Amino acid sequence: MNTRLLEGPGRCLESLHARFIVDLVLGIENPRQHRLAPQQQQFRERLMNEILAQTQLRPWSVAGLFSDNPAMRLGLAEKLASQFDPGHLALDRMSHYLRLLQARSQGSPELRQQYVLISEQFSQRAEYKLRALTQRGLMVESGIHSDEVFTRWHAGQYDGWSLAGRCFIVLEELRWGAFGDAWRLANVEVRTLLKDSLRSMASQYLGEGIGAAKETRHFYHQWLASPTSVGLMDHKEMLAWLGSRCDAVLQPVCWSVTQTWQPVALGMPRLCSATRLVDAMIEELFVDEV
Repeated sequence: MNTRLLEGPGRCLESLHARFIVDLVLGIENPRQHRLAPQQQQFRERLMNEILAQTQLRPWSVAGLFSDNPAMRLGLAEKLASQFDPGHLALDRMSHYLRLLQARSQGSPELRQQYVLISEQFSQRAEYKLRALTQRGLMVESGIHSDEVFTRWHAGQYDGWSLAGRCFIVLEELRWGAFGDAWRLANVEVRTLLKDSLRSMASQYLGEGIGAAKETRHFYHQWLASPTSVGLMDHKEMLAWLGSRCDAVLQPVCWSVTQTWQPVALGMPRLCSATRLVDAMIEELFVDEV
């Protein structure tokens, strides 16, 4: 019997709920836009059921009605966003997408109005987060968040994933949280400092994980090999879901690290050091999104 995801590989991931809520909203017009493989579809359904049970929203899952119903899908996203703290990136991305939907929607006036109202709600929450983060200091908040995530890495909380998978998890945790918010909102000078610090820390931890200097090159399969552990498939499927938006051409390293059930992308270096892996994943993930 499979381990419960939120008690297993998902228990230490703060970005998981934000990612799930954003996927709900971005899939309003085309719920099957990701073209996930069957095993990933099954994983997403398992995750959905666990989150709904966790939040006592299980009636929403009856017959999977919300998956093809824009109003129900949006209503569920709104309810989940009220129970969790999606972060500035998630709120801004959802608000922007709902404004686009409202402008081009052929749906009922009631649905278009729902788009407007919830978009404004998400936008206001994002602005509040921006002000609070700026008042507390971008460098301070990003430093606190970075320390928390790297402490979890050092404590072994991400050990269910491959070495490169752990690095991807860390970068995603940072990207969706206060560190990523600070990076997107900062000026060029501060942004450079944050990225340089992230490169240094992640390369150090990744090199220590394989037991070599961070500039030492290894065959890619040493970085991608999953550890033998209880719930191995849950960890692999969660990593694949978290990286499901990665593109094999535009993000070849992140795609190869997360979609290990597929052949590695052509752009994935066959020999690579910790530093090279980290540099590639940061450049693929930390882009101008907002």
